[in-house]
Amino acid sequence: MSMEIYLLTDEEVPTIQAWQKAIDALGFDVRFVDKQPLQTDEIRLRAECKGKPVLMELEKTSLAGVRDIFPDVAFPDHVTSVHALYWSKTLEGGLAAYQAAAAYLGLVKGLMIDTEEGKLKTPESAIELARKMSAEMPMLEAAMAEILAKIAAKPRN
Repeated sequence: MSMEIYLLTDEEVPTIQAWQKAIDALGFDVRFVDKQPLQTDEIRLRAECKGKPVLMELEKTSLAGVRDIFPDVAFPDHVTSVHALYWSKTLEGGLAAYQAAAAYLGLVKGLMIDTEEGKLKTPESAIELARKMSAEMPMLEAAMAEILAKIAAKPRN
């Protein structure tokens, strides 16, 4: 896994099914493939997004560790649950992770911080960001296809 989002909450999503219902209620594209329990310290989450397979991992971590990564961020003094959500570095992986994270937060009301932006996000702003990413996905896919076509068309020496 190569990218990550941290979820800071006082409550954990109880089941994959509850998480999927929250995702579906928001109209997001990510679908969990497996129905394993979430009550473990680390779990692999096989999913699909836009019809493509995505692998994510959800791992319990500490608030102190997240504070060390982002020393300039004013975190809440106490949260009972901190998870890192990791995903493979693909367009679909990023979209799936942000959609899953936003739905998680929308369900349990917490905060999110990602390593790209390094700013705390509320459930509402996380959902807004996931919707923006969804809207921009066709443009990103087209740009990627154009780049790959150019690479494929270059003569090889």
